[in-house]
Amino acid sequence: MQKTDFLVIGAGIAGLTAAHLLSEKGSVTVVTKGELKQGNTYWAQGGIAAVMSKDDSFESHINDTLEVGCHHNDEHAVRYLVEHGPKAIRFLQEIGVKFQEEPALEAGHSFPRVMRTSDFTGRDILDKLTKIVQKNKAIHIIQKTEAVELIVREGRCDGVFIRPEDKTEVHPLMASHTILATGGLGQLFGRTTNTLGSGGDGIALAIDAGVALKDLEFVQFHPTAFAKPEKGRYFLLSEALRGFGAKIVNHKGESFLSMYHPKEEMAPRDVLSRAVYFEIMNGPVYLSMRHLDEGKVKKRFPNIYKWVKKQKLDLAKDLIPVTPVAHYACGGIEVNIHSASSLHRLYAVGEVACTGIHGANRLASNSLLEAVVFAQALAAHLQKQTDSSADSTTDILPEFPLIIIEDIAQVKAYSQRIGSFMWEHVGIVRTQEGLLQARREVATIPARDYRIQHRQKVCDRIIEACLARPDSLGAHHITSDII
Repeated sequence: MQKTDFLVIGAGIAGLTAAHLLSEKGSVTVVTKGELKQGNTYWAQGGIAAVMSKDDSFESHINDTLEVGCHHNDEHAVRYLVEHGPKAIRFLQEIGVKFQEEPALEAGHSFPRVMRTSDFTGRDILDKLTKIVQKNKAIHIIQKTEAVELIVREGRCDGVFIRPEDKTEVHPLMASHTILATGGLGQLFGRTTNTLGSGGDGIALAIDAGVALKDLEFVQFHPTAFAKPEKGRYFLLSEALRGFGAKIVNHKGESFLSMYHPKEEMAPRDVLSRAVYFEIMNGPVYLSMRHLDEGKVKKRFPNIYKWVKKQKLDLAKDLIPVTPVAHYACGGIEVNIHSASSLHRLYAVGEVACTGIHGANRLASNSLLEAVVFAQALAAHLQKQTDSSADSTTDILPEFPLIIIEDIAQVKAYSQRIGSFMWEHVGIVRTQEGLLQARREVATIPARDYRIQHRQKVCDRIIEACLARPDSLGAHHITSDII
């Protein structure tokens, strides 16, 4: 029977930061659904928000976060996040991440405070973290393996049952402390920037274990993804493009955002996503950088420029078709400032967790910051505990779960049906009738496979949260009008 002091499920920025820091305390096992560098962190473009300039202030960053979050945030958690931002940046610099001297401006921010390495900042950070954990002899990495069910006994989490993707059997992986860092749930929606593995797995594990959840209705949609999907996801056209001066225009080439918000392109994401969503009903919507210096555009956004060029378009010269897409879960597993959940010995960090910092709508580039800050807080908390071996799990085998695995083609077909229902009825604009219809449709999918059943449970909880909030707030926009 496999045992470890610290079990980290997920290998994005939150999971690998936690693994790296916890390795000083004991043995660490990292389980990742795919291979390393396949998660959402790898595709994060903008950067990591932090107060690093004398012209900026903690109070400004706090106020921006609260304002964009519609003051639904936990102010104590927001203050903790912001005040520990510089420490998070220094940690990343210490492991070799090289940030550009000039921070960028993104929507919702009062000052340029988004620290960037390039226009693929997430990839650059993950590269450094991956190299570090791979070299660490105290960290064991298990790839292409799914977490199937948490092991819960006597009111505590003792680990998780795992299943390698090429096997039908599950086996227990026992741990003194289990950390969920499974990322987001964007793949529950038909249009998303999220990678294929982002189906809300961590939330499903928590639901089955009776763990408290919070704010699931607040799914943030990003206003500018490239309008054509590729391999099951939509390519993000970074917020930093608009911070640099890019404009959003309609099919007539006209700007229209002033009708929705005085900050236009720099308005919060929830406002912009709805604006683009409604404008697309009249025709295509585009991102335009034609009015900017071509050389500066290429220099500032080399990776995005190359990707767009592969689509036979020129980022600096052409109108780039965009669509709003599901991007980030503001809610998740309810945790405290130390990332502890309602279940003893179970922690959550990163997008799967809900610390309360995002409120009803996330401020741009606070996500990577959250991942590092609260992974640091988690590690510091656990490092102060008594020796993990003194609080180890028992040698008694837990009761194995019974699972059914259906043909992968059937699983994909069910996933697509769920995505269609969720996008249409639980997307950017919602109605009570639509929510109830989506709940019925998702529930009637005759899935026996545990992976689809997990998705059905998460969707049901999201819809339940939406129905429990009859008034619009931030990313949750509900109307009595028929769409």
